[in-house]
Amino acid sequence: MINYEHQCDSLKRVRSKSLREGESMKKIDDLMEDIDRKVDRKMSPVYSFMQRYFTVFSATLLSVLLLIFIARIFYNRPYFIASVIKEDLVMIEQVLAKIDKDCNILSIRPDNAVVDFLTVEKFVGSTVGCLNLAYPERWKGPYLRRNPTIQSRPYEIVHTKEGLFIVPGRGTKLPNGFVVGKDFKIDYQSSIITMVKPSGPLNYEGEAFANRLNFKIGDWDAQRLTPETIEKVNKVMEEFNKALPYTHNDVSSRVA
Repeated sequence: MINYEHQCDSLKRVRSKSLREGESMKKIDDLMEDIDRKVDRKMSPVYSFMQRYFTVFSATLLSVLLLIFIARIFYNRPYFIASVIKEDLVMIEQVLAKIDKDCNILSIRPDNAVVDFLTVEKFVGSTVGCLNLAYPERWKGPYLRRNPTIQSRPYEIVHTKEGLFIVPGRGTKLPNGFVVGKDFKIDYQSSIITMVKPSGPLNYEGEAFANRLNFKIGDWDAQRLTPETIEKVNKVMEEFNKALPYTHNDVSSRVA
């Protein structure tokens, strides 16, 4: 009997505790709902304003971002063109150096030669584009998938008194506003070294738009004479010299 009464008391305490917790939760819910109602009343004008003008705000924001993007493109365009020209000049210089190593370039004609032959796979003879090669059979083209151009104009190899240079082609408008062949010309008498200085037409913000060809043109015999080749030539000349007296005696006896 005592245990039964004890259990009943325990159940009553548990129930009473649950009721108190439930009342507390209800009070909390009522408080949160009251806060929500107050926030809604305060923010209702703002919500209405935002709903009414959201389209205008979003369209204005997108327009401003678009204008900033376009302005940055126009502002950075000269720098972008300058970087493209520099990359192309380095690439052409490297390819020509490889061609000279493979085939040995004997000459480049004319003095203003267009670079439009780097995609050639095979050719007949010793000439490809403006290049005259000592070993055309060693050609390993195509060296590039496309010939580099700027503003749809190919680059040129110019022969000047200061050497051979790769420059943007005639008609190209440079980032500094100069047009090659119109505002200034490049021929044999031109000083490329002067033109690439900061105040020159082939310079923009410290970037020079001309790369010199540093390998020597037409040095194929000198650079390929190895000790073994020299020894073979010496042996041939020695045999020729030995045979020369016998040939002379034979001819003299026939004449007599």
